[in-house]
Amino acid sequence: MNINNELKKYMEDNILLEYEKNDEGHNIEHVEYVLKRAFEINEKYYLDDNMLYTIVCFHDIACYINRKEHERLSAERLYNDKKLREFFNDNEMLIMKEAVENHRASLEYEPRNIYGKILSSADRKVDVDVYLKASMGYYIKKHPDISKEYLIEDSYNFAIKKFGKNGYAVNKIYVKDEKYEKFLNEIQYLIDNKREYNKRAEQVLAELKWI
Repeated sequence: MNINNELKKYMEDNILLEYEKNDEGHNIEHVEYVLKRAFEINEKYYLDDNMLYTIVCFHDIACYINRKEHERLSAERLYNDKKLREFFNDNEMLIMKEAVENHRASLEYEPRNIYGKILSSADRKVDVDVYLKASMGYYIKKHPDISKEYLIEDSYNFAIKKFGKNGYAVNKIYVKDEKYEKFLNEIQYLIDNKREYNKRAEQVLAELKWI
């Protein structure tokens, strides 16, 4: 990454700290993960580092406000940030706004620009344990008294909906991403073998120090 030092300092001092308000699956560790993945993918595309960095830093910032609409709210937050105008022109700001708006895997249409396509791929889990931690961690924070059995079952059903053979995130691959393809094979194996899925989920819950 070749990031403008002043831009980086602004993000670290004013934007990234806000991720402490988000749930387990959308915290600062998640942003760091998406940054790493986005720049791995970008090795094939050579997009502007500062724009890609800014997009990732803002993409989930509004999760704690409204998770269901966080992509729209996060995009608006980026676009209305006056400080960013010191680094980017109007067209670049619009591109970044659209990229954030379009990053969810459940999006019914293809992201409008290549930045959005890379963010969409980078935002996806490519490690089963990371997916389990995120999917269950969210509900633990919202409902700390939830039962272990319900938590695992809910995670399993969501995995089917998202990553099963007909899942909404399976065919929405907009850039070449070998890691994601490998992840899909592994998660679909666990979906087809529920006992193995449950065992893996219990191991992750133990790591979260919940059981």
